[in-house]
Amino acid sequence: MAKGRFFVTGVKYGVRYGPHAKILFDQVKEPAADYVKARFESRRAKRLALAKARTLQDGSVLGVVHGQVPVWVVFSGDGPVSAHPDRGVPLADLLDRADLTRRLRPQEVPTPRDRAVAARERAVGTVRRRKG
Repeated sequence: MAKGRFFVTGVKYGVRYGPHAKILFDQVKEPAADYVKARFESRRAKRLALAKARTLQDGSVLGVVHGQVPVWVVFSGDGPVSAHPDRGVPLADLLDRADLTRRLRPQEVPTPRDRAVAARERAVGTVRRRKG
């Protein structure tokens, strides 16, 4: 009997709020897709910059913002080499007011495995704190 009541209630709410949900979905779909695409492009640019920095002697990367787009500048020693994604802006302009002490070495960036292990340890610690 509970399944029938659940089904009837679901149909009532679907009929009542379904058109509103469809309109809301249509309005949000395109901006959400653009946001997800921008996030993937940003992560891809960072991954490419770190890969290039690994191939250089004393390689490092620095994240800066140009407009509203994050740009990763690759360094070899103290000299800038390239930017990912390439925005067509000279590297000197990107680094005009940047704090060069915040550069990351590729060895300092945690791997996905390191992040997964850390997340597991945090979850286990939370469970242990709650138990006792």
